[in-house]
Amino acid sequence: MHRVDKIRFVLLFGESPEEPCYGYMELNPDGHMIALFNKHGEELDMNGGHEVIKVKTLGKFDNEDRDNFYDLLESDGVG
Repeated sequence: MHRVDKIRFVLLFGESPEEPCYGYMELNPDGHMIALFNKHGEELDMNGGHEVIKVKTLGKFDNEDRDNFYDLLESDGVG
């Protein structure tokens, strides 16, 4: 099962955000980050000089059914 965590960016594209900036991180079953998303659910380049702090876990989903991933984002107000 994959996991989605809500995160707060400490650095975004190598710079400190002026105001609190949130996003989402997708982790594989081993706990390794496989994707990073902004607050609108748009995927970001993972090598863009980002540093994050985990805020909370939104939930888990089966990677075969990506609809559950988007349901988790919608439950947090995205979309």
